[in-house]
Amino acid sequence: MKESPSSAAHSSRAPRLTVGRDRCGRWVVSDRLGLCGGWFVDRATAVHYAMFESAGEPQAVMMAPDVVETELTLDAGAPRRPAAA
Repeated sequence: MKESPSSAAHSSRAPRLTVGRDRCGRWVVSDRLGLCGGWFVDRATAVHYAMFESAGEPQAVMMAPDVVETELTLDAGAPRRPAAA
């Protein structure tokens, strides 16, 4: 199914990076495209990273009002769980 021009424009304007805290209270940056992200020692460092990754576009970064869930892997192509024997 093709995206309509208005929905494609909306998705490109939607925030790409979310800054917030995970369930353990750690500061997290989560990328909706899965290209980058991580855990940070404080809010300022997380925001600085998000702004760098978004090329300084403030509309690309959103502060999360709730808990941020993220899953980071070293290799995006790696299997998540070993196959059952």
